[in-house]
Amino acid sequence: MNRTLNLFKPLVEEEKLHPNFKNVFHDNLPYVREVLLNWSNGFHDRDGKFVYEFQTTFNSSFWELYLFSVLKELNLEVDFTKNRPDFVIKGNKPFCIEATIASHPFNGQPEWIKNIDEDMKKWTTDKVIDNATIRLANSFISKSRYYQSSYSKLDYTKDLPYVIAIAPFDSPYFFVQNHQAIRRVLYGFDRFVAIDWNENERDIIEEITMESIEKKKDIEIPLGYFNDEQHSHVSAVIFSSVATAGKARMISDDPRIVLSKSKRYNDFGTQPIYEVLEKREANEQLLDGLIVFHNPFAKHPFNIEEFYHPLIAHADNRISDLPHKTLLQREVLTLNKTERLSSASRKKIEMRYKKKLSESDDLNFPIVHK
Repeated sequence: MNRTLNLFKPLVEEEKLHPNFKNVFHDNLPYVREVLLNWSNGFHDRDGKFVYEFQTTFNSSFWELYLFSVLKELNLEVDFTKNRPDFVIKGNKPFCIEATIASHPFNGQPEWIKNIDEDMKKWTTDKVIDNATIRLANSFISKSRYYQSSYSKLDYTKDLPYVIAIAPFDSPYFFVQNHQAIRRVLYGFDRFVAIDWNENERDIIEEITMESIEKKKDIEIPLGYFNDEQHSHVSAVIFSSVATAGKARMISDDPRIVLSKSKRYNDFGTQPIYEVLEKREANEQLLDGLIVFHNPFAKHPFNIEEFYHPLIAHADNRISDLPHKTLLQREVLTLNKTERLSSASRKKIEMRYKKKLSESDDLNFPIVHK
């Protein structure tokens, strides 16, 4: 039986509501709320705490709702008679998913607090990715250990593929990490040193790998959890850095001008595809940006046919199957009070903001990736 949770009837006073929840709750127009209510349709609040947590901690509950909507999109049925892990999927090839997020560290800067002028020097791309690597590693290890101490003892899960689904909310600029941090965590792969001679030719000079990353002085966190049998009980990791409120906005019916600044994988050239598009032009889909990282040493491999979809990317260490224009990162800008503008006025405003947001089209080859 379908049911819709009453996500937006406040259960606590205003000051206890999470900032991300308040942004959605206080939006003048209801379109993102409508998307989230649609995602929750059929979801069972098995412990009676989901709505409270959605309103007070938000990100982890949002990620669960997104994953549930993905499963519905793929016609995969969840067995809600099981109270753990988060999703036990029925069918000819059953499997289970445990959802988690990577959050900011204690006393660290939360992802919802941004000060562009102060952050420019503090949050370099290297720092964002290093921070994400540490936080994602912590989340993975926590759920890997929990399987061994708890889920592996359940009769209905012990012989199923166990998949950890991780979303990063670890810094204000987590969206720039693409897949670099999670590949470090799972495969110990950091990057290629390469030269792009033009838009079609690239020479790879060296492959940079990482066995560990420094968390604090004299404290190293090991990496490459899918490089041996130590975590063979984890079949795969589902990951997305774009499953945010921006995703809900992009697939909503919001009539305002909503602009998407995105970076997408280019399967036909050396350079990513950068685009600034209005929501209707971008035509972002629910599954855009979703990737599955498979464990080559998995005791129960995650070879689920229903999870192979034209929009879902898959990776197995160095071998990747990324669909052309896979969404790697995306920012969303919503222009308020634009829903009733004429077509001509909308177009004029769109062009002005697109020009402001666009990356430079000038490429100076050769481009050296260090």
